[in-house]
Amino acid sequence: MSPTDLREMTAQQIIDALHLEYLEGEGCWISLVWRTENANAIYALITPEDFSAMHQVPEDEAWTHIAGAPAHMLILNPDGSHDTITLGTDIAAGQIPHHRIPGGCWQGTLTTGEWTLVSCVLSPPFSAFELATDETDLSMWVAAEHDIAERMRTST
Repeated sequence: MSPTDLREMTAQQIIDALHLEYLEGEGCWISLVWRTENANAIYALITPEDFSAMHQVPEDEAWTHIAGAPAHMLILNPDGSHDTITLGTDIAAGQIPHHRIPGGCWQGTLTTGEWTLVSCVLSPPFSAFELATDETDLSMWVAAEHDIAERMRTST
């Protein structure tokens, strides 16, 4: 008998159950939940190997923790400041279950465990994506240099 509670499932079981596909470049496993002319939503599964690498989109993006380990989000704001958010359900420990990332901010997310399942809503709907590379100038965020490096994909 296979588990029916998300908390009892492996990352592969969630990938199979939700028909997630690997998102080349950014990493993580995703599937479109719905899309209208005003917004869209996806499921995203993050594992230690398949983290959400540093990227930006022009739309506001709202992340909601669904299940699994908390996730550490890094958001690089256009003014040179950065935010680190722990997305999760243990509010007493300082985690938050939902967070909005303004369009145009660089962002990257790591799981703190075996996997994290989130939903992401973009408004307006997804239109463009830029993945940070070795050539991307992220020098404005010196204070976040280590956190940025953890969320970069290595060039091959």
